Amino acid sequence: MKSAKTTLAILSVALLAAVNVQAQIEASAPSNALRVATGKKGKGYSKLFANINAVCGAQVLLTEVETEGGLQNLTTLAANQADLGFAQLDTLQDMKSSDEGIAALQAVLPLNMNLLHIIGRTEGYSYKTERKLGGLMAGDTVHVPVNKFSDLKGLPVAVVGSARALGRVLDRRFAMKFQFVDVETDEQALAKLKAGEVVGMLSTSGWPSGPVQKLKRDSGLHLIQFDMVVQPPYQLVQKNYENLDAFNHAFLAAPNLLVTRPFSAAGVNGKAVARLQSCIQSNLVNLQEGQFEPAWREVKGVSDTFGWPRFVAARR
Repeated sequence: MKSAKTTLAILSVALLAAVNVQAQIEASAPSNALRVATGKKGKGYSKLFANINAVCGAQVLLTEVETEGGLQNLTTLAANQADLGFAQLDTLQDMKSSDEGIAALQAVLPLNMNLLHIIGRTEGYSYKTERKLGGLMAGDTVHVPVNKFSDLKGLPVAVVGSARALGRVLDRRFAMKFQFVDVETDEQALAKLKAGEVVGMLSTSGWPSGPVQKLKRDSGLHLIQFDMVVQPPYQLVQKNYENLDAFNHAFLAAPNLLVTRPFSAAGVNGKAVARLQSCIQSNLVNLQEGQFEPAWREVKGVSDTFGWPRFVAARR
C-alpha cells in the first residue's frame, strides 16, 4: 500500500511538470479540437497518436499535447488541460486515490503493452573497498556486473515519466531501496548513465522504443533483464532489440489505455469522443495491417478495458 506521503510526492512532481502544458495548449490547439495528451516525441504514445490522427483526423479534429508521459497525462487530464490521454493501467490504478479527476477517467480503447526498459552500463559499476575483506585490501577496486533488475538493489537509478511512479511501486514491492534520480527525458537519463551518475535507468514505452532503438552496440550500454515474480496487472513479455543484441529479452509489461474525461454523451466533446472511438474501431484492421506502429497488432479487442470503467457512449 502506497503511503500518502509517497503519493503526494509523485503527484506534486507531475503537477509541477504540467505547469508549462497549458501555455503549449493555448498556443497550438484549435478551440474545437480534442486535445490528446501523449508523451515525448519519438516515443510510443506520440506515435500512436500520429497513427490515430492519420486515419481519423478527417472525422475528428485532434491536437497533440506533448507531455513527459502517462503520469503527467493523468494530471493534465485532471486539470482539464487535455480531453483524452494515454496511460498505463497500473499508473491509473496507483494514482486514482490521489485525485477524483483521475478516478473519474473512462477508457475509450484498450491498447498495447508498455514495457519497462531497464538500461545499464555494459561494464556494470565499480567501487573501492573501505577495509580489508577476504583477498581484497582497503582501496582495491571491485567491479560488479549488472545484468538483472535485482542487481540494481540499493543503487542510484534514473527514472523517466511514468517510470517515476512504477519505479517506486517496484521499490516497495521488492524492497529494492533504490536511490531515485527523477529526470524529464530519456536523453537526460542516458546522459547521467553514461557519466556514471546513476547505475541504471528505468523508462516505459511501447515496443519498439525510439530512444532505445537509437542506441548502438558500441554505446557502452545494454538492456537489463527483469527477473522478479510478477502479478496482475503486470506480465512478463519477451521482445528483441537487434541494435543492442538483445534477443528474447524479458520485460515487465503493463497494458495501456486511451482514456477520456467523463463527458456527457449529449455534449459536443462527448459526441466527438464517441466519433473518435467508433473511427478507431472501424479502422483497427487497417491500423494493424497497414504501415503503422507494430503496437496495433497487440490490440486483441476493443471492449476489454482490463476492469477500468469504459467511456459511457461505448455502452450505448
